[in-house]
Amino acid sequence: MMTRKVIIAVSLLICWMFLYSCGQTAEKPNALEPEYGKLTGIPAIDALTKDIKANPDNMTLRVARCEAYSREGMLNEAEVEARLIYEKDQTNWKAARLLAWTYLENNKSKPAIKVLEQALEIHTDTIMLLLVHSEMNLLVKHYDKALISSEKVLKLSPLNVEGLFMRGQVLKYMGDTLNAIGNFQTAVEQDADHIDAYMQLGNIFSAQKEKIAVQYYDNALRIDSTSYEALKGKAAFYHQNYTKENGYLEKTKEAYEQLIYHHPQEANGSYDYGLFFMEEEDYEQAAHFMGIATQYDPTFGDAYYYEGLALEKLGQIEAAVLAYKNAVSNQNRFGRGEAALKRLGK
Repeated sequence: MMTRKVIIAVSLLICWMFLYSCGQTAEKPNALEPEYGKLTGIPAIDALTKDIKANPDNMTLRVARCEAYSREGMLNEAEVEARLIYEKDQTNWKAARLLAWTYLENNKSKPAIKVLEQALEIHTDTIMLLLVHSEMNLLVKHYDKALISSEKVLKLSPLNVEGLFMRGQVLKYMGDTLNAIGNFQTAVEQDADHIDAYMQLGNIFSAQKEKIAVQYYDNALRIDSTSYEALKGKAAFYHQNYTKENGYLEKTKEAYEQLIYHHPQEANGSYDYGLFFMEEEDYEQAAHFMGIATQYDPTFGDAYYYEGLALEKLGQIEAAVLAYKNAVSNQNRFGRGEAALKRLGK
């Protein structure tokens, strides 16, 4: 009798377990996992998603999708992907670096730096990690930590170009301009094509009104003849330092024309050139270039204001009024547009 009761009890238990299992949903997917069925409509990403569905453990595919998400501005998706990659192997410093960057892109600097510090506990002498750690600390203004990491790089590799550049960057922000210059100069001695170091030297010497700034901008342009930053830096140097006697007047015009020729869509270039003509009291040219600036940036309030001022100087009052009204409607700094309209009785 007992045996029969046991058999019945076991049978009921098995039946209950079977029914219970049938009523359960499929195993809950990893919370970090992107939805495979959710396509973005972006062909490159969707193709990677399909490949990953067929081969979910292929980390190369996942890294590619993470980077693709980032390029498309899909920062939350990039972070999810990077965390999954990192969770697969937390000892992989490349995975840590990838996750740190995606955190930073999502304005999460604390977890970004924490991931790097965890990775550096394992990979203490990995130069690429130290460089990223230095750069991220510089971005959040933790200058002491940024300097320590850059100096660790140079202790491991005394002439490491990126280490020299990073230490130069940190020293510049710490106000030690002289030693910053020394690091940037050593960097370009080691790598004659380091455009970022040339730009830093150009900007430092431009701020000091030293003509050697132009040489550094020209070196940057030797590497990239259309560099917006170098063309703008060179034009700004001549503009800020020209007099009718020093020969910079024509150089200023040449530099701005090169800037606008290569980057017509950059409204600030036309605006700055327009300001130059305002200073020269060439109001026709000033109005022309301010008009180009507002053509490429219809919300450029300052450009509208100076366009109006130039047109007013030319006696074109109706056109000036329209420009001033556009200034009022678009970032009317200091209330200048309203003041101008009031002055004209409008």
